[in-house]
Amino acid sequence: MSKLLRRRMVDELVRKHQGDRHLLLVNCQGLTGHQSVELRRDLREAQLRMTVLKNSVAHHAFEKLGLKELQKHLTGMNALAVGPDPVVLAKKLVAFREKTQKSEVKGGLVDGRWVGPEEVLELSRLPGREQLLATLLGTMNAPAQQLAGTIHEVIRKFLGAMAAIEEKLKTESKSS
Repeated sequence: MSKLLRRRMVDELVRKHQGDRHLLLVNCQGLTGHQSVELRRDLREAQLRMTVLKNSVAHHAFEKLGLKELQKHLTGMNALAVGPDPVVLAKKLVAFREKTQKSEVKGGLVDGRWVGPEEVLELSRLPGREQLLATLLGTMNAPAQQLAGTIHEVIRKFLGAMAAIEEKLKTESKSS
């Protein structure tokens, strides 16, 4: 491979992953073509992407991107999985790993912090962004629902008392 072509490949990889904050390095050794397509499809459905790497190109690109922690893991066949939500990314990769016993996560960066395979596994067990937002909104909405329920209960009791008084007056007027 010529140096010019290698530089272009490095520059393309750097340009492609310049602003990415969540990167996971995956071992692709032993994946069949069908499994690779399946993994890419699963990732694409969650708005994630995967790039198969040439180790020598990735080594130089990681140098330019400041990802020196990932350089030492560039052995064998590797891919870089990237996405906006690190929890979803970890969930998809761990689920695929459990299903096929292939594509082990070597590590990566989450918000600029190095994470190892164990931390990626822990990350995959967390609830996703949508679940966390739903929980937060439910928690924020609970006091308003309780207030509305309390007000409704007071009004219901007041109307019940008024109906009881009205009924009592009707029975007294019929008796007299």
